[in-house]
Amino acid sequence: MHYTNKNVAIVFGVSGSIGSNIYHQLQNKNFKVYGYSRSNSAESNILTEKYIKKIADFFIKKNMKIKLFINTIGFLHDDKHLPEKKFQDINFEYMKKSFEINTIPTALMIKYFSPLMAKDEKSIFATISAKVGSISDNFLGGWYSYRASKAALNQIIKTASIEQKRINNKLIIVSVHPGTVSSKLSKPFIGKKEVQTPEESAKKIIILLEKLTNQHSGLLLDYKNDIIPF
Repeated sequence: MHYTNKNVAIVFGVSGSIGSNIYHQLQNKNFKVYGYSRSNSAESNILTEKYIKKIADFFIKKNMKIKLFINTIGFLHDDKHLPEKKFQDINFEYMKKSFEINTIPTALMIKYFSPLMAKDEKSIFATISAKVGSISDNFLGGWYSYRASKAALNQIIKTASIEQKRINNKLIIVSVHPGTVSSKLSKPFIGKKEVQTPEESAKKIIILLEKLTNQHSGLLLDYKNDIIPF
């Protein structure tokens, strides 16, 4: 992808480890970057349809076409709940929160921002997903809420990519598995896994996005550009 000063990028989740690093690294690639997060917003929840539409309306009024949109906001656990180890651990509020953060907002972002993506050249809509959202790759069980919310997210990405081929065939829509990244979200579960710094992860994700072609639209890809089966 060739970058110019006219390129507009939007990053959701700039207060997070991955999002903040993607935001800053894109600035070094001559993007005009707009960043949004739950922690630096005056709104109580930027993931509501009202707020997502409000942001989209700003770009409509400015007549801006978006070259890159990436949502890095995700939820795995909080102070009250950890990922379920067994079926009896399922909690309604925790599962509901998982879908309200990991799944539904991305669908709304596609709804309001896909019409604003550039149509005369390649544009990308990407969201951070997870390998554990793969149904066919699930050999360990557990983590019901997180797995289900990410599997649903991948289905939304796949379905949206099919529709967009008829509307804007320059738009590539993908889910990205960033690997294990050192962050507050992953800290309790890292163990002996290969761990990347947020800076390394952001760099690899940007390199991945640069290499995308239309054949990748609708896929779940890891940071090494390998396809993860749904």
